Amino acid sequence: MNIKDTTINDSSFKKLLNNDDYYRHIFKKTEKIISVVFYILNNTDTDKRSETHIGNIAGKAHFAHENALRTLEVKLANSKEVLEQFAQAMIALDSTLRISTASGLLSQEVLYVVTGEIDTVLRTLSPYISSETNLTSMLSQERSPSPTRAVSKPTTSARATSPSSTATPVKASPSPDRRTRIQTIIEAKGEATIKDISEIITDCSEKTVQREINAMIADSIIQRHGERRWSKYSLA
Repeated sequence: MNIKDTTINDSSFKKLLNNDDYYRHIFKKTEKIISVVFYILNNTDTDKRSETHIGNIAGKAHFAHENALRTLEVKLANSKEVLEQFAQAMIALDSTLRISTASGLLSQEVLYVVTGEIDTVLRTLSPYISSETNLTSMLSQERSPSPTRAVSKPTTSARATSPSSTATPVKASPSPDRRTRIQTIIEAKGEATIKDISEIITDCSEKTVQREINAMIADSIIQRHGERRWSKYSLA
């Protein structure tokens, strides 16, 4: 083994705790984000409706912090799976913050600051996972548009892998996470239209949201009021 091989080997098998760039620019920034989130929650007035959102945010923030701590103990050579789990936890926190903002719990100014920091962490984290991994692209699939502006471009499901697979792959495998998000949005608003829900859930088409809602109605999770374009939905 030559000197060059030894250097690469030492770098690859060093814990991320000992990687100064990772520790300062990813882990410490994540800790700052989590601290800010809990500071906001501790200074937010609560009522019965907001308690659910606060609990959801707190749970996602704790989970993200736990995953961040786990990354410090892994070595770069075998860190991909742990880092991906950490990234998914941060994306879940981002999504939960956006749903809570749509319900009126958080201000847009607070949302933009916190989610901007999450975006920075994910962009910095991508090279540690893989040069082909684009975490900001994954994040954009979860994010909602601005409440003042709906996203007009269609979103294609990641499960549609061939030209012939149109609505069938999505219909065949309903998403428990999507159901939870739809249910949270309706709970926050009291009543919501398809447009209301689709402006927040942007990782699938409006037709996919409609199919999920129809299935939830059949399962007695939500109920419809009105017909066609005037339909609104509430919890059953």
